[in-house]
Amino acid sequence: MRFLSSKALCAVFLAAASFVHASPEACADPSLDAAAGGVKCNQKVDLKIGQVVVDAYGNAVEFATTNVEHLKDTIQLAKGRIPGTEHNPVRRLNEDDDYVLKPLDAVLFAGSDPVANFIKRIELHEVVPRLGTPFHELWTHAGILVDKTVLPLDFMEDGKMYLYESVFSGEVAGYVYSKVLPLDHKVEDGGFHLGPQIRDFAAVVAEGDSDVGIAPLSPEQREILMAKLKENPNLILDVYNKYHDFGYPITNILPVIASASQKLYKDLQYVGSLTKEYFPTHIEEKTAVFCSELVSIIYKTIGFKTWADASPDTFTPLAVEVAPEFQNVIYYAKEDGVQHLLEPHTKITSQKRTTKAERSVAAYDAHTSWAKMEPLGGVPSNAVQVGTDVDGKPLYAARAKIGKGYYLGKIRGDSAYPYVTYFEREIPVNFGHEVLTSLDGFEFVDAKNGDIPEGAVPMGLDDDGVTVLYMARGTVGAKRGFLGFGAEKGAFAPGMIHSNLTSAKIGFDKDEVEVYNYQVLVRKA
Repeated sequence: MRFLSSKALCAVFLAAASFVHASPEACADPSLDAAAGGVKCNQKVDLKIGQVVVDAYGNAVEFATTNVEHLKDTIQLAKGRIPGTEHNPVRRLNEDDDYVLKPLDAVLFAGSDPVANFIKRIELHEVVPRLGTPFHELWTHAGILVDKTVLPLDFMEDGKMYLYESVFSGEVAGYVYSKVLPLDHKVEDGGFHLGPQIRDFAAVVAEGDSDVGIAPLSPEQREILMAKLKENPNLILDVYNKYHDFGYPITNILPVIASASQKLYKDLQYVGSLTKEYFPTHIEEKTAVFCSELVSIIYKTIGFKTWADASPDTFTPLAVEVAPEFQNVIYYAKEDGVQHLLEPHTKITSQKRTTKAERSVAAYDAHTSWAKMEPLGGVPSNAVQVGTDVDGKPLYAARAKIGKGYYLGKIRGDSAYPYVTYFEREIPVNFGHEVLTSLDGFEFVDAKNGDIPEGAVPMGLDDDGVTVLYMARGTVGAKRGFLGFGAEKGAFAPGMIHSNLTSAKIGFDKDEVEVYNYQVLVRKA
């Protein structure tokens, strides 16, 4: 049985106490209101046993008591102050649908540090354009779940999940990358380990602010896995022993970059073959492996089809997610700072928790003006035109959620998917989008040089969860020509602007174009 956090219990505490005000501590965050019944902090309500409400994170909860003292104990228990209490006034519904973590599921991370953003750019430029498969995020790191049943190491505890990965942990030159140190390598105080290692999965999830997704093997693939393990119980142990002393290619990032591009990979292989031919005495055996390469080595060893005939060093973290062995399913252990792991860290809640970004976007005035479309769903019949393409065809405003952000762009009436601007690139989004269907109460006004007019309407959100994106539109792709020849009007297309820019950013011909004279969508005076 799992208890809700003290903040999530804000509305729960109020609703259960018959005509009792919630404590200031329980209502420290005024945004954490119950989504059902209008229950808010500092509001008096009555509650009957068995009544169901929805807490601030979207969890359906049912009350088993109206005893105020028991509810106080529950809040304290959620903070870890009363271990072992027998009071259980709240239970979460649909617990049987929670996802149980399984060994050898893939673990994917979407970070936002400089290295992670560099990897995102590589994937965005080299992987995304050739994908025909929906994906959830531009993942920047990959690992794999293991436990004692598949990797019987002495330090492992029964029933506990661990993360097997090739990564940097510890600190170097005063910079602490991760305080969660490997359990299978000795690290001195103030030291670090670089390369394959096993760490406490729950501790890794709790430590950082990265989104953490679990890509579960499909039932069919798990049957293949179990058959392989029955045939050779030491299958994973053999891989572990082989790569135990490998490092991570942090000083030679070329193989990591090449993994994202078929052309770069072939070029690097060609250079390598020349090196072997002309400098045979200087060839050293490879002793480093990067994160998604290690995951791919394991899956190739098992014999999964996607990896069977491929080289493991051609897979990025994003390429791991889109492999059909996972059926495009992701369970978030952590999303937008909200942890979904359930005690004792062997399950992920099946109930979707509303993230901070989702709450922010849902509060926008124009939120109800967007129509949500399925992957490759095109444009709804009630979409409102906001621009014109180079061939005179209408353009509509589009929005897509990528990771923690909601990004703005365009979609043609004859297109199944939109293009949005992301990381200075115009990218296609074929995994679901939204289209603007109403401009009631809004209008476009002229602006320039980064100005955002008063009354500008929030429409999107950057992946920092803070920077608001406003809808802008302007002319892109226009050419003056020479003496009247070769002139082109270009497109009048929607894009975005935010407070840190000196121009609007509008996608055109796969690039993000800076437009200094533009219009911004504002509320009508």
